[in-house]
Amino acid sequence: MALTVGIDSYITRAEAEQYLEDNYTSTDTKYTAWLTLSDHDADVLLRKAARLIDSQPIQGYKLLTTQAMAFPRILWTDAVNGFAEYDVPDAVKYAQAEIAVTLALGNSEERADLQAQGVKSFSLGNLSETYAGKSGGVISQRAKELLAPFLGGGFRI
Repeated sequence: MALTVGIDSYITRAEAEQYLEDNYTSTDTKYTAWLTLSDHDADVLLRKAARLIDSQPIQGYKLLTTQAMAFPRILWTDAVNGFAEYDVPDAVKYAQAEIAVTLALGNSEERADLQAQGVKSFSLGNLSETYAGKSGGVISQRAKELLAPFLGGGFRI
């Protein structure tokens, strides 16, 4: 099933590929991992990334109550000022591409889930991993930075 922007994705596969091409060198492991994906696998990872974004504590509320995804949104300050953003911000689209390419590297949602549950470390045979703290659910540091202006974490009184 192909991606449908506004239904299961914020970005088309072509837009994601263009973003990655513009931001990574041809020898970067993220970029080369993305290039090895089939169209189907790239679509699956982009859908997972969109769901991960939508699961975050996002400020404001949906522009339309009937929209399938979390963006576009009206922030509380926008509502007061009578302003609404009708488009999905580029930062959200780029964050989706960043999460998808991180998933392509094999950095799994399961790791993010473990961190969100408070797991500090685990071992499996000779392999062990230790986490510094909770991940907040987004498995890409760059995606966290891109999404930061939209995430909750408090409110103005």
